Amino acid sequence: MTEALQARVLDVTALSPSITRVHLDVPGFTTLGVPDEGCVLNFPAAGSHVAEPDAERGHWYTVRRVEGTRLTVDVIAHEGGAATSWLRRAEVGDLLSVTYRNSWFVRPADVRWQLLLVDTTGLPAAGRIAEEAPAGLRTLVVAEVSTADDEQELPNAEVRWVHNPGVRHGASELERLAREVEIPEGPGYVYVAGEAAATRAVRRYLRHELRLPSGSYGVIGYWRRDAAAWAERLARASVDLGDLWERSEAEASDEQEALDLYEERLTRAGLL
Repeated sequence: MTEALQARVLDVTALSPSITRVHLDVPGFTTLGVPDEGCVLNFPAAGSHVAEPDAERGHWYTVRRVEGTRLTVDVIAHEGGAATSWLRRAEVGDLLSVTYRNSWFVRPADVRWQLLLVDTTGLPAAGRIAEEAPAGLRTLVVAEVSTADDEQELPNAEVRWVHNPGVRHGASELERLAREVEIPEGPGYVYVAGEAAATRAVRRYLRHELRLPSGSYGVIGYWRRDAAAWAERLARASVDLGDLWERSEAEASDEQEALDLYEERLTRAGLL
């Protein structure tokens, strides 16, 4: 874990019933310079306006925009979430904590196009990826959101909005949308972000049916529709996920093969 940074809330604005934009001032913050930059945030507990820096209890959020030490973070509301609870009582001046940072977007340098397939939680990453795309790079976005209220301006992109009220509860249609979209000709990059089970299904489609080359796509599960039940299964299984991944990675020739092996082992352990 890097040294925790304090993030002072500058303002909080509701963009839609599902999305709230938070502007933060984070002294000492230096951007990773990647368009899907994420960080772990901790929010103040009830009755407090200062968060405790606890990376293990924090949650990952995409940094939608960076301007010096000013960060824009779009928070997607869901019942039971720490951020959702804090937003109900948030005040300018509240202090959040920033700990881990990372990125999962690895677009090859020679691509002619990029396809971003996301649900609502992937919108902040899609927006920044599109906004920071190199000149001349064609950007296509297929975004699955609850209602038209969640639509927003995505610069430099050709956008298809799909309204699915069930997506906020995990009833994602990302696999269907992936099968419907027309993949452009020539070298490109597909980026998929959303609910974990849905994104796994899309990865299987890209790898085993379309047989896209490894390195031409990246898939990340941002959240689990069955997070509580999955945590219970994990506790009962007594499985070391880190060990499973290390074994899979050691036996594979590339990351996508490692993911295949990892998912097979999770399935055998009753975790998928």
